[in-house]
Amino acid sequence: MIYRIRATAATGGDQVFRDLEVSDENNLEDLHNIIQQSFGLEGNELASFYTTDDELNLIDEIPLFAMDEGLRARTMANTLLKDVLNREQPKLIYVYDYLNMWQFLIELLEEGPEAPGAGYPRLVYSYGQLPEQPPEPEFDIENLNEEFDEGGREWDEEDPFGDFYDLNDDEW
Repeated sequence: MIYRIRATAATGGDQVFRDLEVSDENNLEDLHNIIQQSFGLEGNELASFYTTDDELNLIDEIPLFAMDEGLRARTMANTLLKDVLNREQPKLIYVYDYLNMWQFLIELLEEGPEAPGAGYPRLVYSYGQLPEQPPEPEFDIENLNEEFDEGGREWDEEDPFGDFYDLNDDEW
């Protein structure tokens, strides 16, 4: 079975995506490689896929490499695409380069038979170009206030970390 997948980059504005065809028997490392190639990413950074719920909340991380064999044996190389992306679970999040945090929404568009003579995975459509830098992450101050209120601390926009770490401005 062949999956047609759309990988959409979070760019902060312009729409940038790639449509890919991948065998359901390919592993996530194969998908990782075709995403890097199709977006022109250097390919020398760490990355992870994340399973999600319907609201795109992250559930499970599937990294490129296991950092601690005892705790995390699941990696991209040993996870088949069909086990984490299917009609019941049609979306994943892909994060590339933990310093710059390129983020991509991975969506299953359709399933179909293999085309005779075609090699997989492959790029079938490309739209837009990635900006030089990923957009800055946006933080919801209201949500942060709720998190800090639960811990008994208030978020101070003038000194956001001082109170949290019990430091005053002079100690920074």
